[in-house]
Amino acid sequence: METKAVESYIDEFEVYLGQLDDDERKDVLEFYREFIIDANLDTSDKIINELGTPKHLARKVLTDYSIKMSEEDYQNIDNGNIPTEQKAKKNVRMIWLIILGLFATPVAIPVALALVLLLVSVVGIGIICILLFAFLVALSVLLGIGAIFMGIAVIAQSVATTLFYVGVGLLILGVDFFLIPITIAIFKWLFQLVVIFFRWVGKKLLYGRKTPSRGGQK
Repeated sequence: METKAVESYIDEFEVYLGQLDDDERKDVLEFYREFIIDANLDTSDKIINELGTPKHLARKVLTDYSIKMSEEDYQNIDNGNIPTEQKAKKNVRMIWLIILGLFATPVAIPVALALVLLLVSVVGIGIICILLFAFLVALSVLLGIGAIFMGIAVIAQSVATTLFYVGVGLLILGVDFFLIPITIAIFKWLFQLVVIFFRWVGKKLLYGRKTPSRGGQK
């Protein structure tokens, strides 16, 4: 039987599920409502002891949902036409939810701290590499353009010198245009490795909690 404690818990739980669509949210609420009733958790203390606070439970549900969506490459959103930037934002949110979920699990707090330090280090190194790459690209572009103009400036004096400088300038610009997409692809690949790693951590350390899920996992 649904008591006021159950109703209050579910109502508060629903508030934290804004990321889910209406159907998904309805299914999740129905599942946990039935679980609480079937387990005879008729007081707030019993419910929280079994499932955690509504906020913690919602955090786990959203983490599970984010991991599932990430594994499916967000094919269920806009028929898979979701822009790459939005995918990246959702993957970053998934990583953040996993970290929060680990901090909400006392035994996993040391792991969460280690992951935060690792993530900060990776992000810091990534930012430094991106800035360095941008600086080198800008410098090489300036050198390439400068070489072309220098070659044009001496065309009246020596055609051979002009061809040499223009050739060097075009070569530098060509290398830049060749390396830029490759480097961007490498950064994207490294980001995907980070996403895959955190998905693995989330599944290993959060799916293993006693909180029940709709998939029947304990």
